[in-house]
Amino acid sequence: DETTLRTHTGWDNTDLVSATLISQRLNDAHEALLAEIDSAYEMSSDALLKLAETELATAYLLRSLANESGFEDRDFRTQNLTLRAGGRAQTLLQLADLEEAAAWKHARTFLKVGTRRTPLKLVKSD
Repeated sequence: DETTLRTHTGWDNTDLVSATLISQRLNDAHEALLAEIDSAYEMSSDALLKLAETELATAYLLRSLANESGFEDRDFRTQNLTLRAGGRAQTLLQLADLEEAAAWKHARTFLKVGTRRTPLKLVKSD
């Protein structure tokens, strides 16, 4: 939910990150996870799965902000992050990649077998 995401990111400034944008990205993250998780976990309220959804939504938000920052050259400041104008988009995209990687790592045990997000395991032949 919005409160969880704002707590996770420190984005309490609703002018910087609107409730509408958060809602959209949470929906995007929820749909992406539903497409990848095993059907047995579709209604799960597991804390790790919820964390994965929050991290994935954060990644999507960071990418949205990176796209916006390419058009608006202004400082970006939250409780946890201060970016000066210039080079901001690249930093936001790097942070988004880290959040998304963490999200899929936390969701790993809930994923469908054979999904593109399931890590490969090498099998030793005799």
